[in-house]
Amino acid sequence: MGSDAPSIRNARPEDAPLLAAAERAIARVPGMLASRPDEIDDDAVCRTIVALEERGDGMYLVAEREGTIVGHAFLEALSLAVTSHVVRLTIAVHEGHQGQGVGRALMNELLRWARSNPRVEKVELQVRSSNHRAIALYRSLGFVEEGRKTRRLKIGPDMYIDDIYMALWVGP
Repeated sequence: MGSDAPSIRNARPEDAPLLAAAERAIARVPGMLASRPDEIDDDAVCRTIVALEERGDGMYLVAEREGTIVGHAFLEALSLAVTSHVVRLTIAVHEGHQGQGVGRALMNELLRWARSNPRVEKVELQVRSSNHRAIALYRSLGFVEEGRKTRRLKIGPDMYIDDIYMALWVGP
């Protein structure tokens, strides 16, 4: 485990290639991400960073340790008026940095932002049923399981993983 907590900062457009590369590396492990490596695009990551900054209805963060980005996460508001009180959380702890407090540091900062934003009342996320470490982290932060889509990801012949839907109420 790393001895120092990672520093957290806002993502910048120039971070996009590194963030996309980290997601591609994670996606090589079947079932960790819904996307396959060839489905993760540098430009799409950059567009998300820019859009969240411009709209101000979400937040995109990176975690750094000793000048190296070791994780990233973002909150993005749902677009419909009836769901505008909900933000969707996406998080990736980069290979070799799991179990070192990176995910918790990112989550704590995102949840601090969500709790301080009067527009946000609920934080939602999806997690693979095989990702026990992430599920334990989310539960420790107060997230509860709201549903499950069974056999949602097909990772091989007759090999499936469920998607678990979890949420945390942060509003009044």
